[in-house]
Amino acid sequence: MFKISKKIILSGAIGNALEMYDYVIWGLFSVYLSKEFLPPQSKLSDIFFLFLLSYIFRPLGSVLAGMLADQIGRKAVLTLSILLMGICTALVGILPSYAYIGVASVWLLLLIRLFQVVSVGGEYISSIALLIESCPPNKKGYFGSWAAFGVNAGMFISSVIGASILYLIDIHILPAWGWRIAFILAFLTMLFGFWIRSSIPESQEFVLNNARTEKKTLHSIFLSMLKTLKNKTAESFVVFSLVLFGVSTTVLIFVYAPIYLITVNTFSNTQTFFINALSLALVTMFVPLFGWISDLVGRIKVIMMGNVIILLLITSYFQCLTSGTFFQVLAFHCLIGIPCASIFAVIPVFITDLFPHKVRCSTVNFVYSIASCLGGGVTPLIALRLGENGNYSPSYILIVLGFISLVSLFFFIKVQEKVDRLALVE
Repeated sequence: MFKISKKIILSGAIGNALEMYDYVIWGLFSVYLSKEFLPPQSKLSDIFFLFLLSYIFRPLGSVLAGMLADQIGRKAVLTLSILLMGICTALVGILPSYAYIGVASVWLLLLIRLFQVVSVGGEYISSIALLIESCPPNKKGYFGSWAAFGVNAGMFISSVIGASILYLIDIHILPAWGWRIAFILAFLTMLFGFWIRSSIPESQEFVLNNARTEKKTLHSIFLSMLKTLKNKTAESFVVFSLVLFGVSTTVLIFVYAPIYLITVNTFSNTQTFFINALSLALVTMFVPLFGWISDLVGRIKVIMMGNVIILLLITSYFQCLTSGTFFQVLAFHCLIGIPCASIFAVIPVFITDLFPHKVRCSTVNFVYSIASCLGGGVTPLIALRLGENGNYSPSYILIVLGFISLVSLFFFIKVQEKVDRLALVE
């Protein structure tokens, strides 16, 4: 009954690659965005505060996209999402600077970011739902991991493009405004992704579950989502804590760390982008492997392994970023990428499969969006403040969040064991 095509896998990967390309490009070129679109006296932290303002609206877009995905299907939502993301990112490449239009550039940048954040709200979870609902039950980890493959491929591509553009600017082949090319390229990627997604079939599980039932209203889906959140408190908390840890790990290691190397250490833009790109290539290759392993040994074991290893390495990692040589930082950045690959591959599949099909996208999107809003919006601001004070390491953020996620997993396991015992008694 289940037959997943290469085109469905590609659709899941390409959309998430574009999503993460868009996100990372904003972070990696934050110095340029700050200088170009904010007032001259602005600090780097001001652009991250603007990102935080836009992230506040992400839960709204996530809930709406999730409910639509549960109502009309995963495919339609994913196709619209990739269209809006590509257009919004490309618009930044042609947006006039503060020097030309004054404060209007700040408001336009915020408006574009708001549209992008709202449109991206349901992208990731809906794509994972499409993948795991179109494959055999015993292969959900492997096939679902291709969404995470797309995310990390997008981060890798953005790092390679970013490094190449900065290098060409440094040797004066590209003009000073050449960084805009990185944003304009998203339009071309969007066209390819839109073509792929518009030609794939709907999730087989969605079609089967909705073939003989009356079409649900958004209001009924919303009420069902609230009821599910109330009845599945343990599941909701474990989703929140794991997503917060996973997003914060992504932000700190692959978005903030390159900035940290430039501002705290003596690395050039080209060196930091090269280090990031090589580590992300390694992460991307390991993601499907960990997805496959999770089908064999269980997803919780793989998540815990990755979590614990990151906690053991993170303090030494930031010490290395502060004073390490190029090759020391390169080796450590690649090393810590391996446990990152395990949580990136398995957490999304684990949390998406926790909830029933009829409210899967709406429920998971709601919790995911709140956690990712905090992880993607608040974490870099806290990291910048900690990084400015030599006595406090940004690694403390992941230590706290990693411990909370481990506790939530243990709590979830105990609750599940109690539920299983009650089911056997009945």
